[in-house]
Amino acid sequence: MDTRAAREAPCLVACPVHTDTRLMVERVLEGHYEEALDLLLEANPFTSVCGRICHHPCEESCRRHKVDAPVGLRQLKRFIVEATGEYRLRRRGPAKRTRKERVAIVGAGPAGLTAAHDLARVGFGVVVFESADEPGGMLGTTIPRYRLPYEVLREDIDDILALGIELRTRCAVGGDIPLTELQRDFRATLLATGLSESRSLGVPGIDSHGVLLALPVLRAVSLGEPPPLGDRVVVIGGGNVAVDVARCARRLGAADVTMTCLEARDEMPAWEWEIEEALEEGVNLATSWGPRAVLSDDGRVTGVELKRCVRVFDDEGNFSPAFDEDQGSSLSADTVVLAIGQAADLTCLRDSSIRIGSRGQLEYDPETMVTSERGVFACGEVSTGPGAAVEAVADGHRAARAIQHFLDTGGLLKQTPREELPTIGDLPDDTIEHIKQRARVEVDRPPGEERVQGFSEVERGFTEAEARAEAQRCLACTTGAFVDEERCAACLTCVRICPFGVAAVAKTASMPEEECQACGLCAAVCPAAAVALKRFGAERIEQDLSRLLAERQKAAPPALIVSYCCLFETTSRKFLEENPEDVQTTGVARVLVPCVGRLSVPDMLAPFEQGADCVSIIACAEGECLYPTAEDRLGARVEEAKRILEEIGLSGERIELWRTQESAEVSWTAFWEISRRKVAGINSAERGEET
Repeated sequence: MDTRAAREAPCLVACPVHTDTRLMVERVLEGHYEEALDLLLEANPFTSVCGRICHHPCEESCRRHKVDAPVGLRQLKRFIVEATGEYRLRRRGPAKRTRKERVAIVGAGPAGLTAAHDLARVGFGVVVFESADEPGGMLGTTIPRYRLPYEVLREDIDDILALGIELRTRCAVGGDIPLTELQRDFRATLLATGLSESRSLGVPGIDSHGVLLALPVLRAVSLGEPPPLGDRVVVIGGGNVAVDVARCARRLGAADVTMTCLEARDEMPAWEWEIEEALEEGVNLATSWGPRAVLSDDGRVTGVELKRCVRVFDDEGNFSPAFDEDQGSSLSADTVVLAIGQAADLTCLRDSSIRIGSRGQLEYDPETMVTSERGVFACGEVSTGPGAAVEAVADGHRAARAIQHFLDTGGLLKQTPREELPTIGDLPDDTIEHIKQRARVEVDRPPGEERVQGFSEVERGFTEAEARAEAQRCLACTTGAFVDEERCAACLTCVRICPFGVAAVAKTASMPEEECQACGLCAAVCPAAAVALKRFGAERIEQDLSRLLAERQKAAPPALIVSYCCLFETTSRKFLEENPEDVQTTGVARVLVPCVGRLSVPDMLAPFEQGADCVSIIACAEGECLYPTAEDRLGARVEEAKRILEEIGLSGERIELWRTQESAEVSWTAFWEISRRKVAGINSAERGEET
């Protein structure tokens, strides 16, 4: 069934590449990690990278933020990648070349390689030209290894190149090879060179020895050849690059590192979590100050003179800083690093006729992505300005679509810079009141003073148990209940049963998708079977049961137990993996149900029709169920099913309800052993034997 809704979940809409995070979480809960990886890589060929450093706008838009905290979607993506390494290698391979046209791409960063990935997959020949020794762009040369190990970036790049893309490193377009030659030899050319140059300042003393630019510093650090910084370092700037430089300086031995910026603390453009980690590592902040001059002695930096910044932006939101010249301060320094912005290196355009704007930027049409030259396109930061890695990936996708359209039709494809999708919006307050709070799973990090001892990665990934626990927190937005109007009798049963107060009845029942929590309790009791779920549908229970029991007659175990187990209780997918043959050896057919509270009385009785001796229902520990009232209602349905068994001459004890306590998997095996013994006793008693 297609789970895509007319209105999408906010997490999907907020993601620049529209990753279906809801379906991703569902696959994790089911233990289908490989399918989850397929889903991620379809949307984002830089999934390994984004599992580490993405600014996760999906989490910022997660509807759970009004309940307790957003779901850790970025960490879940990292877990999926780390759990599927062997599968990823097996799926890697060349794309079939079906088109005679070739495309040249200048720049092997995330935007250029994403476009190369997409174009190769649809059959074009692709050659990528990169001036550096290795591909990856800024991801590989300036993001510190404690945030993004190069081997992680290389996982994504190797996937992309395996499609049959030709990569030419140490080949500078505009130097080693003119752009006009690419225009002659290729049907289309894409410029994706990024913003590789640091901007400087025009203040007195800026030419002093010891004034450095941020990006060259970060490149040198990545190469293992950092410049000497001294004991006191001042970083001018408040963005993510400035934070990276400051944290690297601490790792290189500087005892006193201060970031100073025009913005107030709450205006700083760096990601908040990056700033917090920098503070943990001993970086100091001096906000709302601008540089007046670099101080020096005999041409060598001694400090920075500052002036108070009273405003960064004007009333229209334009960058227009204003200062109080009467308020001043100063910072001592051995080294000053400028991290105030980035610019494009457009030497690739040397001797070409492609236009450059008055401010030194590449001219291009943001709708068609074409430059002033026919057949030459641009994408990524060289055209859009500074942005996050996932935004560069999104722009690479757009560029590939534009180029494919051009090669198919000879025309230009107009696209909006960001595809806007309708969203269901925030959770209504009335619904929030009924949602059980569950703490977000956070990974622990070494203390700051330990982290600055080297460049080891500071954040670990989820364990499997942590990933599954965090996935359970997903509200499954837009994948809840829907009603077959032809079956619905408007009997109000769903209204009475809904623990979230969502169901309503007019001519027929309805469960508004912006409110429904996909618990499935209404589907379990609907007399007309008119309610179903888009996610974890109730029909799956019957399908799984039939699959597991299909081969039972070949070698029937002495006693067969059908065990309905709460999917949310599993901490490892090894307890989800089973096939019909396993039933013969264990005598237990496990059917995983996302909340056994949605089991109906017919579900409980169906196994007996297929020859089961016992039904063992294993639910969450008491009080731990995600859904209000589910525990009590399940207990009532179990009693009803027992009564029906008694009426047809079978012992009601053949249906058992267990609740796990600490470790679900250990509890399950204990419960099954108790059930086996009980079944043996019941069978003997019914045959008139002594036990």
